[in-house]
Amino acid sequence: MTSPRAWRRPAAAAATTGISLRESGSTRRPEKLGRQTVLAAALFAFVGVAFLLHWVLADPGFEASDTQDDWRYVLGFSAALLSLAVALPMFAQFVGRRGVLEVSLVAAAGAALSSAANIVEDGLHMGWAFFVFVLGTGALGLGLVALTALIATAAHGTGRLTALVPAGTLAAILFYVHAGGPVMFATWLAAAALVVATTGRPRETLRG
Repeated sequence: MTSPRAWRRPAAAAATTGISLRESGSTRRPEKLGRQTVLAAALFAFVGVAFLLHWVLADPGFEASDTQDDWRYVLGFSAALLSLAVALPMFAQFVGRRGVLEVSLVAAAGAALSSAANIVEDGLHMGWAFFVFVLGTGALGLGLVALTALIATAAHGTGRLTALVPAGTLAAILFYVHAGGPVMFATWLAAAALVVATTGRPRETLRG
């Protein structure tokens, strides 16, 4: 059973690949758009599946476990965090609102830092890395709060629904032991479905 120690307590870079839904004049390029859509949807789904598998197999709890230092779980959890670090800016570009990408980079940096710290702490047994993990998790959490608020206030109409993705991610982190895996899975599977469902729609429509 392995889980981030900071997430076991009640209060607990990403190189981005943008999704361009903009049409160039009256000419669309469906081949490129299709590849980007598939890659984004696949990554978003992978994030959800990775966290769900870790949550089910590692069975995280509030107490330390014998499996906490198992390299399979350590690397699996770090991979899930790293995929989240890549997915957040990609989703922010999909949303397309001003300032959203910049804020998402803060959360992404926190997730990437926590990913590395998790390996050093639980894998290499270096206790000081715990504080780095807490720092990364804090940046991730604050970034998600800001991202949720920014999307909810800047978007209009149905565009505000995209704020549920960072909000769901934050909820999964805060309640990781109890339901983090299923919540993360549902959140990012919905993000993948949203990307696919809105493919080809004008960018202004997606912004609400």
